[in-house]
Amino acid sequence: MKNMRAVIKQFCQDESGAVMVLVALGMVVLIGMMGVVIDGGRGYLERQKMQNALDAAALAGAQELPNTSTATLTALEYASLNGLNPDNLVVSFPSSGMIRVECTEDIDMYFLPVFNINQKSVNAFAGAAQDYSPAWASYTLFSGSSSDRLQINGNTYYIDGSSHTNDDFKANGSSLTITGICDAVGSISVNGSSMSIPHRRAYSDYIDLPDYSEQVREQAESAGNVYYTDMHYNGNSVNVENPICVDGEVHLNGNNINGCGAILAEEDIHINGNMINNSSSDAICLYSQEDIHVNGNDITISGILYAPNGEIKLNGNNINITGKVIANTISINGNTITITDDDSALQALPSSGVRLVL
Repeated sequence: MKNMRAVIKQFCQDESGAVMVLVALGMVVLIGMMGVVIDGGRGYLERQKMQNALDAAALAGAQELPNTSTATLTALEYASLNGLNPDNLVVSFPSSGMIRVECTEDIDMYFLPVFNINQKSVNAFAGAAQDYSPAWASYTLFSGSSSDRLQINGNTYYIDGSSHTNDDFKANGSSLTITGICDAVGSISVNGSSMSIPHRRAYSDYIDLPDYSEQVREQAESAGNVYYTDMHYNGNSVNVENPICVDGEVHLNGNNINGCGAILAEEDIHINGNMINNSSSDAICLYSQEDIHVNGNDITISGILYAPNGEIKLNGNNINITGKVIANTISINGNTITITDDDSALQALPSSGVRLVL
C-alpha cells in the first residue's frame, strides 16, 4: 500500500509540469482566437472606413471630368480629408468620363504579433462615372422642332441607330435604311424604293432637347478658352481637353480634334473639308447656338453635331458621321450618307450628375 501511494504521489508531481504546458498552449490558442476576432474585425472596420472615403473621393473627382488633372487633385483632396494617406492612392481613368481610385494601407495588429503577424494589408477601390441619361441620347438622328418635320431626300442613306422627330417624318428617294426605331410625334411617310425602316413608331411622345451652352461656356471660361472673334481651323490639330467657346463663327477644314469636350460657337459652324476626326478614346461635340453646315464630298466626322436652337444641314456626297446628329431641325440632301451611332461622344457634353460604378 505504501508503495502504491508513493507511485500515485510521484505521478501527480509529474503531471504538474504537463498542466503548465497545457495552460501555456491554451493561452496561445486564446490569444490567437482574440487576434482573429479583434484584429480581423479591426481590419474589416478599417476597410469599410477606407471604402467610404474612396467613394467620396471618386464621386468628387468625377464631377471635374473631362479635366483629368483637376479630377485627380480633387479625388486626392477628398480622400485626405477623410483620413487616407494620398501617398497610398492610385488614381486612374479607365475611360473618358470615368475615374477609379484605389488605396492600399498596412494596419498594425494587436494580438496576431504572437504569431509573427505584425501588420495586415487592407485594399479597396471605388469608381465613379458621369451620368449621361437625357431622353434624346438614345437616338442617332434627332429633330427637336414641333413645327418642322424631319425630311430626308436622296439616295443611299444608312442610319445605324434610331431616329426621332417631334413633328412628322418624311423620306423620299431610294435605299434608305434605319436599323433602329423611326420615332415621330406626328406621322411617318416613306416614298421610294429599297426603303428599309422596319420599326416605325408614329404619334409617339414629345422629347425635350436641352440647351447646355451656359454650362459649356462656364467650363470654357474656367479654362481660359473663350475667343471673341471668328475662329478658322485649317488642317491643324485642335485640342478640346477643356471646352472651347467662340463668340462668333467656327470654320473647320480637315482637322484632327482630340480630347474630351465641346467646341461651342455662338454663331454658325461650317465644316468644309475631307475629315473632322478623332481617336476612339476621344469624345467630341461640335455645338452651335445657331446652325451647323456640312458641305462637300468624302467627309468623315467623328463626334456629336449639336444645334438645339438651329438647323444642321448635310449637303454633299459620301458623308460619314460616327456619333450623333442632334438639332432643332435637320436638312439632309445628297447621296451616300452614313450616320453610325456612338454613345461615347456624349461625354463631351455636361452630364446630368455622377454615379458610383464597379
